[in-house]
Amino acid sequence: MTELKGQRLYVNLSASQTRRRLKGFGHGVRKVQAVGNNRAVVIHTATGRHIEELEALFDDVPHSSSEQDG
Repeated sequence: MTELKGQRLYVNLSASQTRRRLKGFGHGVRKVQAVGNNRAVVIHTATGRHIEELEALFDDVPHSSSEQDG
C-alpha cells in the first residue's frame, strides 16, 4: 500500500471521535487512521490559516505534529 502524501497530525482521540470532529471540515484532510488505543493520525495537506483551524479543532485534547510514545 502506498503512503498518502501530506502532513500528519496525531491526536489523543479514537479514530471515530476524530472523524466526528472533522465531519464537514474539509481544508485538505485526506484520511484519518487509528494508530493505537485512543490515538489517531489525521493525514492532511492544510497550510497556513487552514492548519491553524485544524489544530484549533483539537485544542481541548493533546495533539502533535510528530508521533510520540505514550
